[in-house]
Amino acid sequence: MTPLIEFRDLKKSFPGVQALKGVSFAIGTSDRGEVHALVGENGAGKSTLMNILGGEYPPDGGRLLLDGRETRIADPHAARSLGIGVVYQELRLCPNLTVAENIFLGRERELGGGKVRWGMMRAAAKGILGRLGSPVDPDSLVRTLNVANQQVVEIARAISLDARILVMDEPTSALSLKESEALFKTIRDLRESGVTIIYISHRMEEVFAVADRISVLRDGSYHGTYGREQANPDQIVSLIAGRELGAELGGSRPGRRGPGGRGDKAVLSVRNLSRPGCFDGVSFDLYEREILGIYGLQGAGRTEVLETLFGLAPKWSGEITAFGKPIRNASPAEAIANGFAMAPENRRDAGIFPRMTVLENVNSANPAAMSGRFGLLRRGAMRDVYAEARRGLSIKTSSERQLARNLSGGNQQKVVIAKWLAANPRILLVDEPTRGIDVGAKAEIFRIIKDLRDKGLSVIIVSSELAEIVSESDRVLVMRHGGLSACLEGGDICREGIMRHAL
Repeated sequence: MTPLIEFRDLKKSFPGVQALKGVSFAIGTSDRGEVHALVGENGAGKSTLMNILGGEYPPDGGRLLLDGRETRIADPHAARSLGIGVVYQELRLCPNLTVAENIFLGRERELGGGKVRWGMMRAAAKGILGRLGSPVDPDSLVRTLNVANQQVVEIARAISLDARILVMDEPTSALSLKESEALFKTIRDLRESGVTIIYISHRMEEVFAVADRISVLRDGSYHGTYGREQANPDQIVSLIAGRELGAELGGSRPGRRGPGGRGDKAVLSVRNLSRPGCFDGVSFDLYEREILGIYGLQGAGRTEVLETLFGLAPKWSGEITAFGKPIRNASPAEAIANGFAMAPENRRDAGIFPRMTVLENVNSANPAAMSGRFGLLRRGAMRDVYAEARRGLSIKTSSERQLARNLSGGNQQKVVIAKWLAANPRILLVDEPTRGIDVGAKAEIFRIIKDLRDKGLSVIIVSSELAEIVSESDRVLVMRHGGLSACLEGGDICREGIMRHAL
């Protein structure tokens, strides 16, 4: 039987990472529908593979076959013409258009035989929304909807294409239980009508509820396809995580490598921290001289916890105690005054000033110490800070006048850390410290972080790189669906154990 979709040795690279390493497997057949789940941890290559199928970008090598014929999908329009619809995890809606206009965007005239028949379009949209069990008004502006209802509109738009191949990338990430159940019924109905659905999800209960077969990707490679009756959730989690720990980036497990190990005194206590729509009831302690890792799959709430601690999200509830006193951290300025610093996930847009020099960047978080009489900059003091940062963090730059945007990713990250060290923090929050940098720079970044820990800083790291969390953390918090699912220490910190709690 000829497969509906076949990937043969597909490869795709981006700067600093090989996303797909020769992936080969098949999905579906031309004569019947199938729900095919695609699973793997963050960065496994799932979305990259589906973006190739959806025409977002071409592969660097290998072949894509549809119905046994080699096919080049030049762009998303070409994908739609081939009967391929994609529900992207990141919403792609027009906020100032109505729900109906978004669902039929670019295809308004198809329903009316060459004319835009608004009543017919609204009726068709209402029918599709009804199949999804959604009460959303087709005439509502998308900007007035909450995230869950916007997700429903995104799904409705894909269903409206009458596609024979429908890709759903984390479609339930913002849906309620009732909305998810309605979606699962629609998926089963589509399968019975001959549609093949590729379902990407981190939620094992969903995968085993709807999928006929399950394919596993890990680190850009294919690791097998299994019928739902051939495997159980624990076996799939083991395949996703991999039993090998891989090369560690710096040092060996367990953590607690600093002089005297982790301190016994908690410098930060978080109790029942909640932020509507992001996470709920999060409680943990951070100890002196500790690297606390936080791991979770996309949408688990990891970054949002760091943002809240650093004052970037003022609307939250719960209690935060730092160094023995209750705090609010209602703004980043207040967080900095309370001894916090944060290296954000998007360092180029939120961590550095790309058009400023390295000298100016490393001094940018502590302007009060750099200004002298009459508000004039103390260039000598600024150069002292720069020299110390360059020496201590091994920042590779041609001169203090080099623009930060012209540095490598690893050196930009060092500049972000140097900037905050100049403000003398006691708690350092680091979100995705090695995203987009090479292996050698990754090892340097973690050497710096461990040196800071050994000198007395307490550090919280959020990372999607499971190997980093395993090898570099003294303790690990695992988040799932906006809550804490585990706190792991010592020998319990391993890839398979972390993934089991994350999934």
